[in-house]
Amino acid sequence: MQEKDIPSEEPMAYKTEPKKRMFAGWWSDLKFWEKAVSIVCAVLVLFLFYVSLDANKYQAVVRVVEGEGRVGVNPTTERLDFGDLSRGTSAVRTVTIKNGTIMPMYVMMVKTGSIADLVDIDTNYLKVPRGAEQKIEFQTYIPASAAIDATYKGRVYVFKIPTFWL
Repeated sequence: MQEKDIPSEEPMAYKTEPKKRMFAGWWSDLKFWEKAVSIVCAVLVLFLFYVSLDANKYQAVVRVVEGEGRVGVNPTTERLDFGDLSRGTSAVRTVTIKNGTIMPMYVMMVKTGSIADLVDIDTNYLKVPRGAEQKIEFQTYIPASAAIDATYKGRVYVFKIPTFWL
């Protein structure tokens, strides 16, 4: 009798599969520095997502009317409505930025749309200390070359970025 033909005395029931780890796969295969870089990038993406969601978004609109020195004002707090303006006139709207947080904020404004070239912002980039408020003026001027009955529209985004005491 040869030893090759003797069946194994261990029953198959005692053989178990190795335990699967919770993060088996790509995460466990990463080195420590790769995991650290991944976590820092994820936190940065979440921070940028928070800043973009927290941005104040204002619709900006102005309508050009015929005549000289004519100004029609639509008082509203929800948007930057400069009303009806004739050529060569201007209008000003004010937005108040309040910082109710425990840290200073960096505030940045971005203009988009057809009204972007017509609107001037007095302070485009500023730092607001904690507990303070700052008024920002938006001024639009209708040039002599503007088309009558044209409506210029766009958006103004006000990004409030926490500075973490920097």
